[in-house]
Amino acid sequence: MKPIQWVLIPVLAGLLLLFYRRLRGHAAVRAVTLLSTGTALLFTLFLDSSTWLANRLGIGRGVDLVTYLALLALMVSCVLLYLRLVRMEARFAEYVRRQAVEAAEPPEAGPPADMAPPDPAR
Repeated sequence: MKPIQWVLIPVLAGLLLLFYRRLRGHAAVRAVTLLSTGTALLFTLFLDSSTWLANRLGIGRGVDLVTYLALLALMVSCVLLYLRLVRMEARFAEYVRRQAVEAAEPPEAGPPADMAPPDPAR
């Protein structure tokens, strides 16, 4: 076992366990997070597996495969975060509308002063 594996394996295993226990949200977020962390753990345990898989997929080196997978996971994460932001903005706008309607004062009886009928004496 290489020295870097002694560092990476406990860290990745801890992250995998933490994500598994803490992620209760959207199934897609949970799946992407667990899949990417699990893949990183497997590639760390079996160092030549990324090169082997890359060669089977027609990619030259294992590091290229890992880079492509990391970029894919990053893009999916960005899309999921954007969708979450859109939902939060919609909920916030609805909350603000509700608060504005509840805080609004009813109009006074009669027309406002600037809409009074013209004075006939003039």
